Amino acid sequence: MRSNTIVLVLATTTTGLVAGVFYGFSVAVNPGFARLPDPAYIAGMQAINQVIQNPVFAASFFGAPIFLPLAAVLHARRAWSRRFTLLVCASAIYLIGGLGVTVAANIPLNETLAQFPLRTASSEQAATARTRFAGPWNKWHDIRTLASTVSLVLSICACLSADPARPSQAEETNEVL
Repeated sequence: MRSNTIVLVLATTTTGLVAGVFYGFSVAVNPGFARLPDPAYIAGMQAINQVIQNPVFAASFFGAPIFLPLAAVLHARRAWSRRFTLLVCASAIYLIGGLGVTVAANIPLNETLAQFPLRTASSEQAATARTRFAGPWNKWHDIRTLASTVSLVLSICACLSADPARPSQAEETNEVL
């Protein structure tokens, strides 16, 4: 297997893993958390935000913004070929909408919530903290979920598109004739 193919597989896999985490959070965790009382919601988010910081998640989360652009560069033999264009678009969307939104919006909200003194807070303080966190966090989470999913679809399309380095079947037939 060629190195550019390996990088493309790694880019698609890491993007898929992140998109899957975000999607799972959107369709299962967030709706479940919405049913919790304020203190339980805050405790749950604080716990998740601690455990998500682990090497396995980091490998996929930071792997995608490394492997996607690298895959684009490695497939740039024919500028603006279908595969190259798909990978450039997937990279830009992930870097801005996945990684960028997470770093600029979700992480600061997580850090603010982490500082909330749940054990000593009143019910009103917990309700206020949840309101300040949940609405903005969910809005930005939806954006990064969509961006990561679109990046994944574009990466899959790049995997399925013809490799510009290989002649098409029609070109091979014409060479034989």
